Amino acid sequence: MKLLANSDEAVVLTPLDTLTFRLEDLPRQLRRLIDDALQGHDLGRTQWRLLAYVLRQEGLTQTELARYLEIERASAGLAIDALEKKALVARRQHPGDRRVWRIVPTEKAKKLLGDLRVTVDEVYAQLFDGFSQQELEQLGRFFERMALNIRA
Repeated sequence: MKLLANSDEAVVLTPLDTLTFRLEDLPRQLRRLIDDALQGHDLGRTQWRLLAYVLRQEGLTQTELARYLEIERASAGLAIDALEKKALVARRQHPGDRRVWRIVPTEKAKKLLGDLRVTVDEVYAQLFDGFSQQELEQLGRFFERMALNIRA
């Protein structure tokens, strides 16, 4: 596959266009699939991702969570508010800085994790159906290389 068409070629859609368009479509389809799967838990995808980070590492700040999720700090705050209303997270004041709040999971969130894991794993099983472990590892390496190329 040629990476670039010759400048004198009037190509409308190259094989790389087709591949890139497909690559752009997959995250949108995955978001929809995960959102649909999580509806039964009354959670959205962003709430699930935020909760997963909080369950993995208790005490992250809103700023840290926003950075991990690659969303605006205000958007992270809205997700935290929604999870707090559902009694899945709580804000705890940072012992060294009264202006900073640490986000911690509640017991309810810890109990819900097993069910959430099953739901999300079912989505992953659908997404990666037919892939061998070796193919998944290779796909991960491809994604890493693409990410490095974009940052370069």
